[in-house]
Amino acid sequence: MSEHNNKNSDLVQNYRQTIGLFATGVTVLIIEHEGEVRCMTANAVSSLSLDPIQLLVCPSKTAAFSEFLQEGAHFSVNILGIHQEELSNFYAGAKTSIGDEQSHYAALFSNSFTAPRLNDCIASFACQIKKQYDGGDHWIVVGEVMELYKNDKTPEPLLFFGGKYHYPQTAEAELIKPAADPYK
Repeated sequence: MSEHNNKNSDLVQNYRQTIGLFATGVTVLIIEHEGEVRCMTANAVSSLSLDPIQLLVCPSKTAAFSEFLQEGAHFSVNILGIHQEELSNFYAGAKTSIGDEQSHYAALFSNSFTAPRLNDCIASFACQIKKQYDGGDHWIVVGEVMELYKNDKTPEPLLFFGGKYHYPQTAEAELIKPAADPYK
């Protein structure tokens, strides 16, 4: 391996470790095409616009999910709770003792939603792909939000930081509200 490749490899590894210090929520993206479903765990999800309501997802180009990406297709973004860590691992490819793949697809349901969504997630966004851009080894997908779902239970989000799952430990009364709405 050349010195340049070693430096690039070191930079990539250092970047992964450093960007991992940005705490995120954990989601599962779901897309369906002609009766086939593809799911993937993702934390590269971001709010984009309020008018129109849009969000960004950035799936790997090599992910099975990306096989079905095309303008106009529908997908869902499902925000996971702490009780869904095993689902996150399963859809990230880190298969655990959950059982066979079919049992996981049984956890999906539509319920008049535009795209399949995960049962018992904290929240879900059904989106239609409006634009797709090249982003190196990932796609940058702009999805227009068509439908929303919020679970009635008090949310306990599954968080990801430093390459590990984390769980909220702050009592609600202790939460500090931001000084300003970041979406205004």
